[in-house]
Amino acid sequence: MATLKNGTSPSVNPGDPFTQLVAAACEMAVKRVLNISDISPRRLLSVEETSTYLNLSIAEIYSMLSNNELVGVRHGKRVMVDIRDLEAWIDAHRAA
Repeated sequence: MATLKNGTSPSVNPGDPFTQLVAAACEMAVKRVLNISDISPRRLLSVEETSTYLNLSIAEIYSMLSNNELVGVRHGKRVMVDIRDLEAWIDAHRAA
């Protein structure tokens, strides 16, 4: 543990709002540096999440689904896309 100039150890109170703020900021910074997301790893993404993932518009995603360029998974009225299909699409469309 660190020692202050006067020879004492700093006290840290985990319930202190400032300590909590610093801890939260540190956690966010580490996640940003390590590219860790708060989103749980899921296999299926909504059309909106797919558009964010591919950095394309929602209309482009729907167009790709209707042209069978991407394969959709239906659940009722919802259409979702398998993350593995997105990875395969990315691999197939890499620029040379």
